[in-house]
Amino acid sequence: MRGWRFLLLGFAGLIVAACLPVTTDHPIGSTVGFRPDPRLIGLWKGHGEGKDDGDGYFAFLRNADGGMTAMLLTFENDADQWDVYDAQIATLGANHIMNVRARSKNGERANEEDAKQIIPIRYDIGRNGKLTLSLLDDKKTAAAIRAHKIKGESKADDDARLTAEPKELDAFFATKEGAALFSAKFVVLTKMK
Repeated sequence: MRGWRFLLLGFAGLIVAACLPVTTDHPIGSTVGFRPDPRLIGLWKGHGEGKDDGDGYFAFLRNADGGMTAMLLTFENDADQWDVYDAQIATLGANHIMNVRARSKNGERANEEDAKQIIPIRYDIGRNGKLTLSLLDDKKTAAAIRAHKIKGESKADDDARLTAEPKELDAFFATKEGAALFSAKFVVLTKMK
C-alpha cells in the first residue's frame, strides 16, 4: 500500500521521504477567482504504482459557498483511511490549478499546522478522460526561487515554499515556465461517476 500511503501523506503535507511538498503562502489563482470545475465533480479511481498497492478513490464535491471539497478514500487490510481537503480551483491561461488544505483525517480535525499549509496541484483532464494530478517539483521550484524567478524560501535543494504575493504568483503560474514546475506526477485517475 506504499503508493496510496504516499498519496495520503502527500496530500496532508508529508511525503514518504518526510519532506514537505512545495507549499505556498497564498493560493494560486486568487486574482482571477476560484470556481468549481464541473469536470472534476464526481468519483475518481486510481491505483498505486507498486504491485501490492490497492485502489484509492477521490471524490470531488461542490460546496454551497462556491468552493470544493476533495475526499481521498483507501480501503486497507488493517484500517480504512479517508482524508478531507478544502479545494480552491482556478484557471490561469491553459493551467488548471487546485489549491488544497487539510480539513480532517479519518474523522479527526486536521492539526492547526497541516490546516494552514496550502499545497498547489496542477490538474489536467486528457482526451481519454483521465485526470492527472501533478505537484510542484521541489528541486525545480527551489531552483526557480534561487534564480529569483519567483519569490520564496528554499532551505535545501529539495525544500521550497512560495512566498510571492498573489499578483506575482498568478502571473508566474500563468506562463509555460511556471506550469513546467508542476512536473512531479502525483496520480492518474479514471472517472467512475
